Amino acid sequence: MHTDNFHLYSYFCSSCCQRIIIAAHLKGIPLEYTYIDLGTKEHTTDEYKESNPSASVPTLVVTSITGEKTITRQSMTILDYFEERFPNISPLLPPGLHDRVQVRDLVNIIAIDTQPTTNSRIVQRVKAIRDSREDQVEFAKQAFTDGFKAYEGLLVNQAREGTYSFGNIVSMADVVLVPTVDQAVLYRMDLDFVPNLKRVHSALKELEAFKAADWRNQGDTPEKFRIQDA
Repeated sequence: MHTDNFHLYSYFCSSCCQRIIIAAHLKGIPLEYTYIDLGTKEHTTDEYKESNPSASVPTLVVTSITGEKTITRQSMTILDYFEERFPNISPLLPPGLHDRVQVRDLVNIIAIDTQPTTNSRIVQRVKAIRDSREDQVEFAKQAFTDGFKAYEGLLVNQAREGTYSFGNIVSMADVVLVPTVDQAVLYRMDLDFVPNLKRVHSALKELEAFKAADWRNQGDTPEKFRIQDA
């Protein structure tokens, strides 16, 4: 595995980048970083868009020992790549088809229904309609609320005993859940309306892979946002 070079183009407060960093730590994949400053529009340069026409992060470039490059530009595709390439190292999907379907349902409530609608590109467009920060906040909070209620509903309906989203093993559902809940916390949302989701999130934040991926702990995190040592 370590004969290849894994190079991640990342931005400190991107929830999609956070997914990749969590999974890489869980699977022991060493990442090298180039930080793309979305605040200064680095992602919109012609040079960057040659690698990622979507002008977004993350972008993962895997270079083999022979120089062959594999470029992946969507976070869920990168997670699938990690899982298919290293299936026996901290598996993110359970072995049985029935269980995999249930995990993927949880994944997609966040990755398809919730995170895209709360992405900064979308909420900024909502704000721009009436030049209203209040519109942006209300829209984002409603999107988080709808998605988290659905996630909570599946947690209850599955009625699985365990610490995390799907029992006691960290799954892909957890990998996509935590960054999006972290985003909701930035909107100062009270998560008491989804007690099981809140409990799972709190448990996951105690794990080293999730600490390492925290947006306040990245190489490009501005000093004012960084986690300060006690």
